[in-house]
Formats: sequence, C-alpha cells, structure tokens
Amino acid sequence: MFTTTTLGALSDLLGFLGNEQRLRILKSIAEKEKYAREISEELGISRPLVTIYLKQLEKRGLAVGTARVTDDPPLMRRYYRAVPFTLVVDLDLIKNLREE
Repeated sequence: MFTTTTLGALSDLLGFLGNEQRLRILKSIAEKEKYAREISEELGISRPLVTIYLKQLEKRGLAVGTARVTDDPPLMRRYYRAVPFTLVVDLDLIKNLREE
C-alpha cells in the first residue's frame, strides 16, 4: 500500500499513474514478466519510450527488473514484473495530508 503525507506527493503519484501508456505497460508486466522489446511489440510503443517508462516504474517501486543471460541476442536482457500494490485515495486521506 502506498503511503504519502503531502498533497504534492499524492498529486505527483496520481499524475504519474495518470499516463495511459505507463498503465498499459504496468498491466502488461502484471500478467507476465517481460523485457522491453516484448512490451514494445505487444503495445505498439517505441522501445526507447518503453525503457524510460520501465525505469520510472522501477524507481517508484511499482516494478522490479532482473537482468538475465539469454541464448538469443542480445545475450543480456532485463526482465520486468509488476510489484503488487494497493492505492486508496479517499476524503479522509486528503484531509490529513500536509501542504508543502
């Protein structure tokens, strides 16, 4: 479960999750562990953008990446999977957030 103590932090998180492409990527790796090219081909999003979004998801703790050696080129791939989480935003939470 995500916890936040400021209005700004909540706004930032909701804005981050408000991006449809990020949500599609998160949905994709929630179903099965995948690497950037797989996700790119599946969703029709450029590989560089998928890579950027995966790193952002990982930085925020919403995804975990694991490097693995493969038999096919490239020989090293980073596979990502979603991290289970719960996000609850209600009026009580908002009333208790600090302003920055």
